[in-house]
Amino acid sequence: MGIIIIDEEHDTSYQSDMPPKFNAKDIAKYIAKQKDIPVVLGSATPDINTFYKAKAKKIELITLTKRANTSNLPEIEVVDLRKELANGNRSILSTSLHDAIEKNLKEKRQTILFLNRRGFSTFVMCRDCGYTAKCKRCNISLTYHNKENKLKCHYCGYEIDNIKVCPKCGSKKVKYFGTGTQKLEDIINKEFPEATTIRMDIDTVSKKNSHEEILNKFKNENIDILVGTQMVTKGHHFPKVTLVGVITADGSLNNGDYRANERTFDLLVQVARKSRKRKVAGKSNNTNIFSRKLLYRMQQKAKL
Repeated sequence: MGIIIIDEEHDTSYQSDMPPKFNAKDIAKYIAKQKDIPVVLGSATPDINTFYKAKAKKIELITLTKRANTSNLPEIEVVDLRKELANGNRSILSTSLHDAIEKNLKEKRQTILFLNRRGFSTFVMCRDCGYTAKCKRCNISLTYHNKENKLKCHYCGYEIDNIKVCPKCGSKKVKYFGTGTQKLEDIINKEFPEATTIRMDIDTVSKKNSHEEILNKFKNENIDILVGTQMVTKGHHFPKVTLVGVITADGSLNNGDYRANERTFDLLVQVARKSRKRKVAGKSNNTNIFSRKLLYRMQQKAKL
């Protein structure tokens, strides 16, 4: 062994909170010290702790000044859906994103739509008494999955049959709120019936080799639109993708993580980088509201 390279070192999957708890980066550093070899931590959006150590000269900072294949950075457009709503657009797709998808379809180019929420609706609530279906073990809202007609907990796997009548007050005014990848796929199929779509989330990749099959199908069979969760951000290369739409981009800012701003920035930059082509300038269309603080951080990090 002559060197240890940890690619996408910012990724939280390198750290395990399950026994035996460990951090793969710490293990790599330990092994490297024992064997007297270097460790390279690579990322376009480095972990804030790693970046601090580099700026403080505790570790060496090496910066890439050019993108692979000398491709251009994608144009990023931020759309405030409050203004869309004021203009009468109640769809989760902004007018700008809708037009960009339409243009991409006409030009035979591919589109990725990223929504970091699987399922159909994020929670089910009774409009009369306010009852919300929750997991009996985790006490968090159950997500509605329309394909199986089930309510599922995305933490422990607990599931129940869909409810039509409120178990608390007996009302039939049970409504579905929020949007997941299943609902987004349905919306895309209705808005663009001529387009071919494919979805990639934990529900569609549960079978053996299904992950590779979906990616190969999207890449080799010229599928027009890929709808997915953060799985679509993980180091894949799609030459024909020139548009990335991020739905409810600010949703992950409110997930209870004290590093939510950093995680959101990492996720958005990673997915935006999927929009690239050597000769055709890519465009990344992030829909929804960003805080001024997050926009400033994106601009500052982009300069680095």
